[in-house]
Amino acid sequence: MEEEKLYYSIGEVSLVLEVSLPTLRFWEKEFKQIKPQKNKRGVRYYTMEDISLLKQIKYLTKTCGYTLEGTKNILKNKTLSLFENKEENKDIEMVENLKEIKDFLLELKNML
Repeated sequence: MEEEKLYYSIGEVSLVLEVSLPTLRFWEKEFKQIKPQKNKRGVRYYTMEDISLLKQIKYLTKTCGYTLEGTKNILKNKTLSLFENKEENKDIEMVENLKEIKDFLLELKNML
């Protein structure tokens, strides 16, 4: 997210995390820690804290392969201190960046 705002729409969050809108809504139901603000019409607005938590959930479920229950336990018990400081958050970002580079290179290879 280049521009830091107070709130982000579900569409913006979906694009940044590369997950579908139904996935975000599902995670909201499964993980009680995710509490986006809602206006009178029920439109969701996420804070950077919400987005950080969603990134953790995506990382644990999609990258590490944890089940939803396993992810809930990790977040609840903090058995893994992956996300407690900025250095570790940088590691997660680096993994995501490396994945993007890998995908780009594979696409380039297929074009050759």
